[in-house]
Amino acid sequence: MVRAVAKSDLTGRARLREAALELFAEHGFEATSTRAVAAAAGLSPALVTRHFGSKQGLREAVDEYVLDHIGEQLRTLDPEKGVMTSLGEVSAKVFGADPVLRGYLRHVLLEDSEASAALFGRLLSGAHAEVERLSGA
Repeated sequence: MVRAVAKSDLTGRARLREAALELFAEHGFEATSTRAVAAAAGLSPALVTRHFGSKQGLREAVDEYVLDHIGEQLRTLDPEKGVMTSLGEVSAKVFGADPVLRGYLRHVLLEDSEASAALFGRLLSGAHAEVERLSGA
């Protein structure tokens, strides 16, 4: 699961990123305003600009956070179990346990934008690298 820390323990930047992840997962990037993100985080909208520069900067931070989480999970793949079994276990753990992550990726990967294409490429690249590692290639 991506969100392991209580929101009250997060920095303002992390609270904004968490709120954005949840709102982007529910409504999509385009339909979510920075004001809505700030309100959900209990912070001033000006802090979005201060911490991320723009809504696009906020999206990039959310993407990095999601990619880091997925990368951490991919690195736990067990070569002894075989590629498909390991990928299945990690997929179930990552996507089965976290409806927000699932919703976020669903929205992002269905939109027609450069950012969604870039995220998909990075996801594919990371998965490919782990499959090669597991295959001993």
